[in-house]
Amino acid sequence: MKKGLKGLSLALTLCLSLGAVGCQKTNEKNKGQNTESVNAAEAGMVMDGKENSTFKPADYTLEAKEEYTYEYLGLKFKLSDKIRQDMMDKKIAMLDEQSPIDKELKYAMLTFHKMTEEQKNAVINKMGDDYEKWEKSLERVGTLGMFEKSLSEEEISNITKCKNHKKIGESTDGKYTYYLSTAKDNKDAFAEEFNKTEVEIIEKKDRPENGFVLAEKTDLENTEAFTGESSKNLSNLTTKDINGKEFSSKDFEKSDLTMVNVFATWCTACVKEIPDLVELQKEMKDKGVQVVGVVTDTMDDKGENKEAIEKSKLIQEKTKANYPFLMPDKSNFNGRLNGIQALPETFFVDKKGNIVGETYSGSHNLKDWEKIVEKELGKIKNNK
Repeated sequence: MKKGLKGLSLALTLCLSLGAVGCQKTNEKNKGQNTESVNAAEAGMVMDGKENSTFKPADYTLEAKEEYTYEYLGLKFKLSDKIRQDMMDKKIAMLDEQSPIDKELKYAMLTFHKMTEEQKNAVINKMGDDYEKWEKSLERVGTLGMFEKSLSEEEISNITKCKNHKKIGESTDGKYTYYLSTAKDNKDAFAEEFNKTEVEIIEKKDRPENGFVLAEKTDLENTEAFTGESSKNLSNLTTKDINGKEFSSKDFEKSDLTMVNVFATWCTACVKEIPDLVELQKEMKDKGVQVVGVVTDTMDDKGENKEAIEKSKLIQEKTKANYPFLMPDKSNFNGRLNGIQALPETFFVDKKGNIVGETYSGSHNLKDWEKIVEKELGKIKNNK
């Protein structure tokens, strides 16, 4: 996403590590419910019998740094030189994991895994569950994180997949306890190095609106959403859809409420919910509600991404989407698209171009969206 997440590396790291609540596994919460979805082929995400995009997951693990600052965790830490070197050599993978972003925060942690040569060189599809399988195949050797005080040590062991826990301290808001955990005893080579980690507890920022607390400070510089009043207003928006048709703030005037669904062509959960959004558009149109999509990867640092635009057109055709798929403009929707940490993300705009109501992370089924839209529409009417 142009001017948003810092390049493909961060986007993949965040979205894939948030698979349980975002890009890939969000729809699991809808299992057993009567929801319509499409597979990659039906959505036009497969061409000539092959997935459109592959990548090397080892290249998108969190990078080795001299120091890490996680302001929403309230932690600053330095890893040993040996661990940082192993990360650079792709012998150790550093990932992140937190409890569902749309629920009360129970835990958030950095996880460390050993990588074999096969795992290091693996090439997988962006679509489907290939990444989940790759991540599960890694041997977890340690974690550093914060856990709600109510969690027992047994629960923490199940979450971290580690048996040895060293308490570091408590968060400045008094709600969480920090632990450095290892899978093996202190005589293990990794455990010995990991226990050298220098940890400092700092003032913990309140959880951001999108729910994601594992954004490292240097990743958030110039990318945080809602950095000013301009990002709450789209009254001067001018952009175009994937077919080149202009879309401006005047289009918001056509409805009392516009639902803006932000997604990417490579996000499986995003595409799977589009048929439900199609039905939602049909149902809610007469009530003064319209749906628009924003396809983040149609623009990148080089400008228009023609491959993503063509994929978007196929997805729109295969899912029979009856609403526009927009491209990010130069301002990234007045900065509103900056700092999005998990896809899909949905927000609402009134007919004056004001961003209103709540932000919703993750995909939802038709019934859930009906309830959400009715709630947000009710707020608009009550404020008139």
